[in-house]
Amino acid sequence: MPATLAEAVPAPADPLRPTAALTDAGPDAAELPPLPPLTPEEIAILAPPPEPVAEPAAEPVAEPAPEPGVLPEPILDAQPLPAGDATSEPLPMPEQTAILRPVPALETQALDVTANRLPRIGDAEAAPPAETALPDEDQTALQRFARAFENPSAKPMFALILIDTGGPDVDRTGLASLPFPVSFAIDPAARDAATAAAIYRAADQEVIMLATGIPQGATASDLAVSFQANAAALPESVAVLDLEEGGFQTNRPLATEVVPVIKDIGRGLITWDKGLNAGDQVARREGLAACMVFRRLDGAGESVPTMRRYLDRAAFKAAQDGRVTVVGTTNPDTVKALLEWTVEGRAASVALAPISAVLATP
Repeated sequence: MPATLAEAVPAPADPLRPTAALTDAGPDAAELPPLPPLTPEEIAILAPPPEPVAEPAAEPVAEPAPEPGVLPEPILDAQPLPAGDATSEPLPMPEQTAILRPVPALETQALDVTANRLPRIGDAEAAPPAETALPDEDQTALQRFARAFENPSAKPMFALILIDTGGPDVDRTGLASLPFPVSFAIDPAARDAATAAAIYRAADQEVIMLATGIPQGATASDLAVSFQANAAALPESVAVLDLEEGGFQTNRPLATEVVPVIKDIGRGLITWDKGLNAGDQVARREGLAACMVFRRLDGAGESVPTMRRYLDRAAFKAAQDGRVTVVGTTNPDTVKALLEWTVEGRAASVALAPISAVLATP
């Protein structure tokens, strides 16, 4: 038996040396000589690496605040030096492509910016947007081909209409050059209707189409076709003049059909001041620009003095109503009466105007 407890308990095996149980030396392994002790190099190789010790984090250093109005200098990332001799030359620093200059403080700059705010007393009022003319495609024929007219004295307006009688004795060029506004009514079915209209329009006179070619018992579609054809013959006409005898203005059912068609083609309506005049009533109900003829100048072969008296009476009517319309023909005596009246009559009390200015929209 072992004499002591230490002899009974075997000594712990060296973890860095193999034991006899791990060798194949056999039963005589206990008699082998002891191994030499490990060298420091062997211990460094076999020992596990030491655990890293965390270093305390460095406290952040507060950078000084930049001076007012001066931009801070850019921070260039430091580049690591290559491994080797510490005396090697440092790497060249990158060139700066921009020159930093001090800028004035924001409070010293005059900023031309108006912030959103409510208007204050004393602020200049904004100018209203200028009115722009409607494009041609959005204008009616009455608006597009109307002659310019100004009436600064606000005189009563006096419109003169001459029905073109046609024939070789009509001096259209001379009529177009009359020294005052005259509107010429043309039969759209006449062979030279387009030629006559071109002469008058070249002198900036207005053109009116006579309401001819309405078939008996015409339906709404028939009327639309008829007036579309008349408008194609006189494309720059501004209004439709009903016939003095046998027109549609005395036939209420027919007027009810005709007036919307005239409105659709963008013209105004001129009727005669006689009877019930259903045409004018329907026109005002439909919101169509319309007016009535006060007097015919030469319907019964009147003389020049008689026509001048008619013109004076029409001027008196214009003073009462603010506007008036008279109709004559291109007969030479009628033209002579007009020329004399504009010089010696009461023409100075009215403003001779194109028919487009006299047409009133209710």
